[in-house]
Amino acid sequence: MRPIKELVDRGLEIVASQKALDAELKKIVTELEQHGLEHAAHHEDLADADRDGKRWFANGTAVSVPVIFTADKLVGEVAAKSPKRVEIEAAAGRFFRAFFKPVSGYVNLFKDGKQFRKHAHELLGDEAPAFITACVARDKNGIAKSDVKILWDEAKKKAV
Repeated sequence: MRPIKELVDRGLEIVASQKALDAELKKIVTELEQHGLEHAAHHEDLADADRDGKRWFANGTAVSVPVIFTADKLVGEVAAKSPKRVEIEAAAGRFFRAFFKPVSGYVNLFKDGKQFRKHAHELLGDEAPAFITACVARDKNGIAKSDVKILWDEAKKKAV
């Protein structure tokens, strides 16, 4: 097993490289999309006749990369009282429920457990611990679920 210092140093190098590569790739994708839009005259229909959209080939040195412009992305979710739902239901008529199901449930409103717990203590006072315990995610055996996170972005130089 490698020493901790070596693991931390290499981990930070990898995270920095991944961030740089992800940012570069995102820019490349955006630029290829722009080129594809400028070359609309060279677009072809998609090979799958059941899909709406076009395809353009971006030529590299040795290969061509297909750039797909789909026109058939469908809504995955629509709010119950939205104009979009009214529009879709009017178009589907009595078959609306054959394509969409109502979903009920509750979504945690806080970005992390720290904010959740703080708010619970502010609102519930002495009752907060019991509420928080009830909210703990548990596996099928009743064991509290947990995450292990290495906060690479929070690494700081050591004081000498």
